[in-house]
Amino acid sequence: MRYCKTVFPVLCFLMLTFALPCTILKHDVPFSSMAGAATPDTGVQLPATIAVLPFTIHASEDISHIQQGVVHMLHSRLSWPDRVRVVPRRQVAAVVQKLNGADKHQVIQQVAHQTDSNLVLIGSITRLAGSFSIDAMVYDMENKRHMAFFEQSKNSDELIDKVGRIAAGINKQVFDRSTIAWEKIEQERQARINELKRQNPENLMQNPRWQQQDDSPGWKIWKYLF
Repeated sequence: MRYCKTVFPVLCFLMLTFALPCTILKHDVPFSSMAGAATPDTGVQLPATIAVLPFTIHASEDISHIQQGVVHMLHSRLSWPDRVRVVPRRQVAAVVQKLNGADKHQVIQQVAHQTDSNLVLIGSITRLAGSFSIDAMVYDMENKRHMAFFEQSKNSDELIDKVGRIAAGINKQVFDRSTIAWEKIEQERQARINELKRQNPENLMQNPRWQQQDDSPGWKIWKYLF
């Protein structure tokens, strides 16, 4: 009898200990809210609208034609029927013109508000000694986060390919959309990994997951900026 009195409370404790976490997982958070939740590693919910601002130019000569070409290319590459709408350039330009003198963060907020955009894409093109650097930043207004993209071009002939790579990265990492350009980037990345594994097998022994690291930094929170 004394044995039963001792064992029964222990059994009850064990049952409660293992059953409680299961109850929390099943009932505390509805499935629908979990499916719609945004995390730093997920894309945005579709359909979405993105506004592409004119890129800032850093160059000693006039390369406005390159600026226009980059924005035009991003428009065509990011547009996705019924899923991603890119705000017309004239509409964005009209808003930006009214914000002359405003700082970058005010411009981002106002463009998003006045064009009813979920996302705002800004960027810059820097020319130095014949080479080009392209920086782009996508701001997710609802989730208060941003993602950076960067490419370098040795000359103007490579610009189309480099802008295409940025567009492919945005499509995949922001909208979870695979494209031929993204598949090519992934193949190149895997080839680099295989080459590094062949040249430096000690890295694999020291850190088995090193080859899984992504080149992109992913989403970063920027709530403190506003």
